[in-house]
Amino acid sequence: MSKLQKDSEVIWSPQPGPQTLLLQCPAFEVFYGGAVGGGKSDGLLGDFSRGLGSGPSWKGIYLRRNFPDMDSVIRRSMEIWGPIYGAKCYSASKYEWNFPSGELFQFRGMERDNDVYKYLGQDYSWCGFDELTQWASPFAYTYMMTRLRSAKGQRVRMRAASNPGGPGHGWVKARFIDQAPPGQPLRVETKSGEHYWRVYIPSRLEDNQILMRSDPGYGDRIYEVADQSLARALREGDWNIVAGAAFTEFNPDIHVIDPAPFPSDATILRCLDWGFKTPYAGLWSFPHDGDLIIGAELYGWSGKPNVGTEEMPAVVREKIENFESMNNLYVPKGLLDNQCWETKGQRGLISEELGGSALGWRPWKKGPNSRINQKQMIHQLMAVINGQSRLKIMRNCRHLIRTLPMWQTDPNNVEDIIKGGEDHFFDTLRATVSERLPTREQIRKRAMNNQMRNMEFVSAKDLRYGGF
Repeated sequence: MSKLQKDSEVIWSPQPGPQTLLLQCPAFEVFYGGAVGGGKSDGLLGDFSRGLGSGPSWKGIYLRRNFPDMDSVIRRSMEIWGPIYGAKCYSASKYEWNFPSGELFQFRGMERDNDVYKYLGQDYSWCGFDELTQWASPFAYTYMMTRLRSAKGQRVRMRAASNPGGPGHGWVKARFIDQAPPGQPLRVETKSGEHYWRVYIPSRLEDNQILMRSDPGYGDRIYEVADQSLARALREGDWNIVAGAAFTEFNPDIHVIDPAPFPSDATILRCLDWGFKTPYAGLWSFPHDGDLIIGAELYGWSGKPNVGTEEMPAVVREKIENFESMNNLYVPKGLLDNQCWETKGQRGLISEELGGSALGWRPWKKGPNSRINQKQMIHQLMAVINGQSRLKIMRNCRHLIRTLPMWQTDPNNVEDIIKGGEDHFFDTLRATVSERLPTREQIRKRAMNNQMRNMEFVSAKDLRYGGF
C-alpha cells in the first residue's frame, strides 16, 4: 500500500525520495535516519500501513524510550488513520489501534531495558523504534527482534528511525551507518547459516517538501541552537558530528601521537574499569615533563558496541601480566574501580582474582563530586594552549580514541556525561588523572636540583616520544 485514501480522497501518501524508498524496501531491517524534519515518524506509520488489510496476522508495536514523547505521533496517527477507519478504532486507554479487519497497532514506552520482558510470549509482524539513539545499548532493540514472528507466513519487518546524538549514538552508527553505504543492502549472516538484509536510508530536511513549503524558515532556526555541533547534526543529519560532545577540545592532530616504548625510568600507572557483560577497560600511563601520556590500552569487548567478552577475572589478570612481561614494564601501582572490592567472583573478591596486591591494585579515589571533579581534571589536561595539550594518547590506544569523541554531556547535569553508553574508558581515564601528576614547574625545579647535584638530566625535547 503506497497511499491511504478514503473513496477518491488521498489522506496520506509517501513523499518522493527516502520516504518512498522506505515503503518500497523489502529488507527485514531498515534504519531511517538523519536530519530533524525528515519525515521519520510519518515514514514509520506509513510503513506499517502497508500491511493494513492483512487481517489479525498483521500486528505492530511502535516504541519510544519515554512514552510522554509519543503524544505528537499519536496525534499524527489520528490525522492519517482516523478519517479512513474512524476515530473509534483507537483506544485512548490502551494506546492502540484496532482496525476493522483485525490488524493491531500499539504505542508503547520502554524506559528501562528490563521492560522488554513485558513482551515475553508476544509476537509481532512489525516493530518500529522511534528515536533509536535514546537507548544507550542495543539490548532492547535486538531483544524485540526475537518478538518478530508469524505463524501465518506474514513477512515480518524491523524498522527504526532517529537523528544523530543521544546515548546510543555510537552503537546505532556502528550498526547501520558504518557497515555499508546509504541505500546499499547489507547481507547479515545468522548462526544457523541463514541471512537477512539490513539497509540504512538517510533522510534530510529537504526531503520533507511539505514542511519546507509550509515553514521555509525552519531549517535556519535549527542553527540558533547554542551548541553548533548539535545544530549541524540535527540540520545536516551528519553521523560523524557528535551532538553534545562532552570533550569538544579533543583533536586527534594534537592529542594523538605515534606509539613509542615506555621510558625505562617512567613511573607507570595501570587503571582498570572492570566489566563482564559490558567491556572492561584498562589504561597504562606515565607522566612526562608535566604531561600525561596514555601509552597502552586493554579493552575487553566482543566487537559489538558496549558488549563485553564475559571473560573471567583470572583470564584478564593473565593478559595484564603477559602484556607487562613482554614489554618489560614495572608497574608499582594499579587502580581498580570500587565495585571490584565489593563484588565476589568464583574464588573471592574480583580484586583478588585480578591479582590483588601482587599487581599492586588499590581502589581508585571516590568521594563527593569525585566524578565531576575528575572530569574537570580531564578538561584541564586536554586544554589546547598554543597548539599543545598536556594529555597525549598513543595511536595504539584505538578504542580510547574511537570512543572519547562519542562521550556526550548529560542534558540533566551539564557537568557530567551521559551514563550507560560506551563510556568505560571515561571512568578509567578519570581514575588515571585523579592521581597527582607533577606540574611543569615541579618538573623544572626537580631538573634544576638534579643539575645542581651534577646528575644527568635528559630534556623533554631529547626524549621525542611520538614527536611531542
